[in-house]
Amino acid sequence: MTAWHTLNPAPAIQRRVGRLILVVTAIVVILVLRLWHLQVLEGDRYLAMALHNRLRLRPVEAPRGILFDRYGQILVDNRPSFDVYLVPEDVTDSERTVERLAHLLGMPAEQVAEKLAAGRSRPFTPLLLKAGVPERIMIALEERKLDLPGVSLRVHPVRAYPAGTLAAHLVGYVSEVNQAQLAREEFRDFAPGEPFGQAGVERRFDAFIRGIDGGEQIEVDALGRITRLVERMEPQSGFNLVLTIDRRLQDAAENAFAGKSGAVVAMDPRTGEILAWVSNPAYDPSLFTQRISAEEWETLASDPRHPLQNRPLQGQYPPGSIFKLVVAAAALESGAITPSTRVDCPASITLGNFTFDDWKREGRGLMDLRRAIAESCNTYFYQVALKTGIEPIVEMAREFGLGGELGLGFGDEGRGLVPTPAWKQQVTGEPWYPGNTVITAIGQGMVLATPLQVLTMVSAIANGGTLYKPWVVKRVESWQGEVVEEYGPEVLRRLRVSPETLRILREGMWAVVNDEQGTGQRARIPWIEVAGKTATAQVVRKQPGQEKRGLKDHGWFVAYAPAGSPEVAVVVIAEHAGFGSAAGAPVARAILEAAFPLPTVDVPKGQRPPAEPPSRPEPDIAD
Repeated sequence: MTAWHTLNPAPAIQRRVGRLILVVTAIVVILVLRLWHLQVLEGDRYLAMALHNRLRLRPVEAPRGILFDRYGQILVDNRPSFDVYLVPEDVTDSERTVERLAHLLGMPAEQVAEKLAAGRSRPFTPLLLKAGVPERIMIALEERKLDLPGVSLRVHPVRAYPAGTLAAHLVGYVSEVNQAQLAREEFRDFAPGEPFGQAGVERRFDAFIRGIDGGEQIEVDALGRITRLVERMEPQSGFNLVLTIDRRLQDAAENAFAGKSGAVVAMDPRTGEILAWVSNPAYDPSLFTQRISAEEWETLASDPRHPLQNRPLQGQYPPGSIFKLVVAAAALESGAITPSTRVDCPASITLGNFTFDDWKREGRGLMDLRRAIAESCNTYFYQVALKTGIEPIVEMAREFGLGGELGLGFGDEGRGLVPTPAWKQQVTGEPWYPGNTVITAIGQGMVLATPLQVLTMVSAIANGGTLYKPWVVKRVESWQGEVVEEYGPEVLRRLRVSPETLRILREGMWAVVNDEQGTGQRARIPWIEVAGKTATAQVVRKQPGQEKRGLKDHGWFVAYAPAGSPEVAVVVIAEHAGFGSAAGAPVARAILEAAFPLPTVDVPKGQRPPAEPPSRPEPDIAD
């Protein structure tokens, strides 16, 4: 009995079974509790996660607002861009697909194959194969859609430029936001690859122009394949901008300045509105509608002609004889001279061991201020500047807006330079000499100005003493034509210059164009009076016989019309083009002729129309 009881395994088995039942029961309880936790306590969260894994949001890019000129002509528009995508998993015959796509898209077969292979790691993710394919290619792909499984087309809006490079530096360009920008706080709401206005109006008013993207909510299966479109949220287009630009004057400026380097700007001196804006050489803003390659960007950035520089705003040049207007105003306001003060204008003056020449080698005799401005006599202004002193000249230059930003809001605005004795001492360690005053008097040496500063200054002279802030956008409109934002003239300051002084300056500028000895006669228009000022800015001190283009002087011309009640003011700076009278005045004349075309006369039947007033032959003049 004892042996049998000892060998009986039932109690041991029962204990083991009991333990197993306890373990299984514990596991079941744990699983039930876990299931209850997942389905009851966190059911909503996991349901949301499941829906998120099943639903995808595919963005639909909003079109940017259209840019119009002041009369409603389109300057910048949108067009559809067709992009080719490839889903690697859906490609049934890789070799055949690669061959056909390479032929249709004009791509090397190796490049297509490499992209396809690179996408194998995410087989259900659409892979961008080529952006911005022509419409004819898009049609060809649609026709062969059944033969090219895995290939799809997407359409999104990109910028279109009906007039090509017209006013390129003013309107700016759009490209993808870059990594450096994404790191800044102001771009915290941007996604990588999102389009952004990178220059000009496109950047300054990007918040208005950009629109709100929409999207398509799509359902995908466990493998990531699209099963249905759940919902589409339509994008909201950006607001349109009506610019101050006048397309007629812009065309005239572009045509008259074709082939030259430099800047041309036209302004309404009564308001500060920019009417035309040319910076040459220009760039093609359509280059940026698709992702620009590193090679293309390097070509633009390293071009020695600097096509990306916005010259009216960023170009800083010696103002040359235009600065004589500042000296004249300072001399009159300080009492150093009167309008009738006559000063001898010899061929040169000597200070110590230095000789300072006039541009006309024969000398001119006695002349008053009006004639000195008209003929742009250097030696007259040398002597007047020495009598006036540099401090009143510096103060007057700053009063006219030189040496500081005008606040257009485009960024990287050139300030120019109005040198002072303190500035020279700090920068060079040398004192201010009388020779510095002499050179500054004719806008040479260290003094610098941007074309926009010069135009704003002369506009203030023309309008009787109001310095306006330049502006380029008249209003912001919705796509329904409702005015969202409207802009108007903004006064920077009323010049602390007497009306009499400004009148004398205007008389001198009138004589520049209309006197027999005036240096700006090439700007004459028979049917309207023009006032202006020539200038030639020396680039380097040349040796005899040096006439390489890079060493030639810059030619300036600034003008306004009608002389009695100005409506349009123009500045021209032609780089390395020689005398302003020859390089700049004809350009300004072309713009003013576009602004004030020859009036048409109703002629009674049987009578001949009156002849156009004869123009005088172009004089042999400089400056």
